[in-house]
Amino acid sequence: MTRNTIQRLLIAALLLAAAAIPLAAQTARSPRALQISAENLSAHSARRELVAKHDGDATHVLPGDTLRYRLLFTNVSNGAVHGIVLDNPIPAGLRYQPGSAKADRVDVAVLFSIDGGSTYSPSPMVDVDLAGKHEQRPAPAEMYTHVRWTVRGDVPKGAQFHAEYDVQAK
Repeated sequence: MTRNTIQRLLIAALLLAAAAIPLAAQTARSPRALQISAENLSAHSARRELVAKHDGDATHVLPGDTLRYRLLFTNVSNGAVHGIVLDNPIPAGLRYQPGSAKADRVDVAVLFSIDGGSTYSPSPMVDVDLAGKHEQRPAPAEMYTHVRWTVRGDVPKGAQFHAEYDVQAK
């Protein structure tokens, strides 16, 4: 399987996830190269229980809730693959939590976009005007639009790697 084929496969998987097609709707026998899940880490907080007690619905994401997005890549090809890139948009209404993006491999670069995924950087910068002087400063977390993980090494046949990041509801 070529690098372009793997990248197209990953893009297709991300588009399916972004369109909110449930994973259960996919054929159970089909191997999935990418699985994306989200968990509300605040789901069992005292505040959440109080809200559920008053309005009866504990499933809504509330302002201040922390969510963890997890990506699981599995090499379903017949051999090792190289150049795996996972892009994940940060959904509207959520703010990236600085320092939370990680992977379970040491050869993974984590990059961020503040322009809708057009460009990526380990630390996106913005121009600020301070008393008439233009300076570059790190972009605030609320400007982040995407997280990208780039695997520098090979992923052997059948191997997996995990990536994750946290966001907070605005």
